[in-house]
Amino acid sequence: MSASKRHPIDSAGFTLIEIAVVLLIISILVTIVAVPLATQLDQQKTLDTQRQLEQIKEAIYGFAMANGRLPCPATTASAGLERFCTNASGGCGTPTTVQTHGRCVTTVGLVPAATLGLAPIDANGFSVDAWADGSDLRRLQYAVSQYQNPVNTNILTGVDGIKTPTMTTVAAATHLYVCATGLTAAPPTANCGAMVLLSDKAPFVLFSSGKSTAQNSFDETNNQNNDIVFSQGTQTSTFDDLVTWGSLNTLFARMVQAGKLP
Repeated sequence: MSASKRHPIDSAGFTLIEIAVVLLIISILVTIVAVPLATQLDQQKTLDTQRQLEQIKEAIYGFAMANGRLPCPATTASAGLERFCTNASGGCGTPTTVQTHGRCVTTVGLVPAATLGLAPIDANGFSVDAWADGSDLRRLQYAVSQYQNPVNTNILTGVDGIKTPTMTTVAAATHLYVCATGLTAAPPTANCGAMVLLSDKAPFVLFSSGKSTAQNSFDETNNQNNDIVFSQGTQTSTFDDLVTWGSLNTLFARMVQAGKLP
């Protein structure tokens, strides 16, 4: 056969090696684009959740202006409604009606979204953060001071409770603690211990577990152990909780404005 009749490999086509190289380049380009995009999405969800927490804070102030008290936390079984104890002390119970003594079923629970009339909410009546994925761990949490004066009268959540001891007395008392992050051992349960004190007069605290719902540090554990002490700080690889808290001064001012306090 003469050389003129041979059919050489079509130089216009691609070999398997060339195709593999092209695919590798494409995958690298996709990764370069996707990683910053994922970071931007997380940052946006963080901002959205922070805004949501601030909106809930305003709703709680509004509730106090309308009702003369702060709401109790919701429980997992309350469909987004606040829950009081039946009794001022001893056995609790979970009545659906407001109790004069103001004792909540729990100091730390869930945002009472149904009670506050918030939207959007999940199928069970709870506010969820911007990472909403159907998990109960995405529900926003709420803690409220159960400071008593006199004993068995929870001032901030009791009906017209603040009027009895005066604002000066309530302001002088300690309520919920918010501490700077940096715990290197099991968190304290009654105060900030050696950590920097941000506030010991928070009437209420709101928080989200952030992108990661795992407890990756003692500071994150501090926000999940159902006591009166919370951690707040810069977002890091081991702390991504989002925490905000109310101000007694703002609470008093709003309630005075609404005629709920003298």
